[in-house]
Amino acid sequence: MTPRRPLVRRRDLAGLLAASGTAAIAAGCSMSRVPTSDQVPRDPLASLDEARWDGRTLADVLALPLTGEVSEFEAWTGLGPEDAAVDPVRQALTDFLAAAYLSPDALHGLDDAAARARIDGAAPTYWQDVLHQAWDSGERHLYAFTLAEGFATIGRPALAMDWFRGQREGTALLLLGGTLAWSVLETSTHAVGVIAYRVGVVADLAADGTASTATIRVTIHGLDGCALRDHGGLVVPALGKDAEHRQAQQATMDTVIAAPRIRREDLLDPESAALNGDDATNVLCP
Repeated sequence: MTPRRPLVRRRDLAGLLAASGTAAIAAGCSMSRVPTSDQVPRDPLASLDEARWDGRTLADVLALPLTGEVSEFEAWTGLGPEDAAVDPVRQALTDFLAAAYLSPDALHGLDDAAARARIDGAAPTYWQDVLHQAWDSGERHLYAFTLAEGFATIGRPALAMDWFRGQREGTALLLLGGTLAWSVLETSTHAVGVIAYRVGVVADLAADGTASTATIRVTIHGLDGCALRDHGGLVVPALGKDAEHRQAQQATMDTVIAAPRIRREDLLDPESAALNGDDATNVLCP
């Protein structure tokens, strides 16, 4: 038998980050297309540990302080101690997250070209070529959370994110890492589970606090990777009745939802297991 090849591998994106001219993000998130009812099992993300999860909107994420004192990082000395020095970069990054992972209703029903155009419009200019390569190579699902027909989100997403100061070879870094998760429903069976994305961003900062380059790593969890092939990159949650689907959902809850944080050290380490995916959390094709 041919060895299994994961469909959900991570990819690094590198390019210049345009940190100006970004639109303000909405504080709320899109509503589910299918309302919940007494027949629908309980939302698995309804009650989360507030010590691990920050909130339900990107406004909550933008309000978080930077972790790490300026005195710890010589490269940050010229930027000063105020978090506001990097507000334009933080806004640009969260604008992209909003379009890619927190707006499934806005992407629903769009053809592939229109969906790509919407993500392009939110992406920093110099990320776009690399995003196109990822899209063309079958990795649309990593950068555009769009559910396949027959599935819907429940309620609002859950976010657990951290901003970090850092430095590398004398360059000041702004790091963002964590988990964005949705409760999802199969409309025909009312089966409920989760889809989660782990995201890690490392941005190199110029002397004026703008970002000169940035990389992003993304992994997805709770996915039916076999069905993904048949739906043109639209996300198909692993919500089947068989053991493989149940195990993928349980592994996602146990390893991602229960531990959504990503450490500064993992963001800086390109080989960190925290951002290299976990086959146990997805259904893979033979």
